[in-house]
Amino acid sequence: MTQKLKIFADFDGTISLYDTWIEIGEYFIRDKEKWAEVIRDFEELKTGARETFLSECSLIENFDLDKFNEIIDKQKIDPAFTDFNNFCDLNGFDVTILSEGMDYYINRVLSNHNLDIPFYSNKMVLSDDKKSFSLEFPYSDAECRRCGCSKRNILLNSTADDEISVFIGDGFSDVCAVHYADIVFAKKSLASYCWKNNITYFDFGNFSDITRKLEKIIQKKNLNHRQSAKTKRRDVFMRG
Repeated sequence: MTQKLKIFADFDGTISLYDTWIEIGEYFIRDKEKWAEVIRDFEELKTGARETFLSECSLIENFDLDKFNEIIDKQKIDPAFTDFNNFCDLNGFDVTILSEGMDYYINRVLSNHNLDIPFYSNKMVLSDDKKSFSLEFPYSDAECRRCGCSKRNILLNSTADDEISVFIGDGFSDVCAVHYADIVFAKKSLASYCWKNNITYFDFGNFSDITRKLEKIIQKKNLNHRQSAKTKRRDVFMRG
């Protein structure tokens, strides 16, 4: 019997063509120098994701919900993603979005494209007067400073022993998860990270590349757990 694939995909820059959070910051954050410093500290691992995102929220000025929604409604997704999602539905492969973004805009973008896909992300909390917002981190790991939404934990806890996990991503927020996934599709800085850290991955430009590759893997009946990922998963569960 063919083992079932469990698909996990990043949102910003992977499913969506651009990083929605960056575009929101470009409009509402005026102190670009301070913002660049916050991002640099995050990339250099001086600060964790939760601290970084809260710092970015504090830099937002003159927040306007209508303009916020306008920015979100302009977001486009990979033109091949809907076909990829249909391919997964036809084959019985669950698709789950794992994002360091915010539930508010992910919900809105998916709804704008008539997509109903479960996702895990950070939670946007609007103030009572709707003139500001902050974030909550319902899927964080108390022992991990790097992630606001622990993609690794969700992947581990959502994949059964007889399922093959597939992770699709493009950036810094995805590096924890790729160590534990059986099949990795990566582009941009995530591809560079995988190459530097000897993590087997498939490069992709868009979701049509992923669909074609998965079709070939299924046809060849070449679905197997990646041994190094399987060992890392086992180690996590043994530590409790």
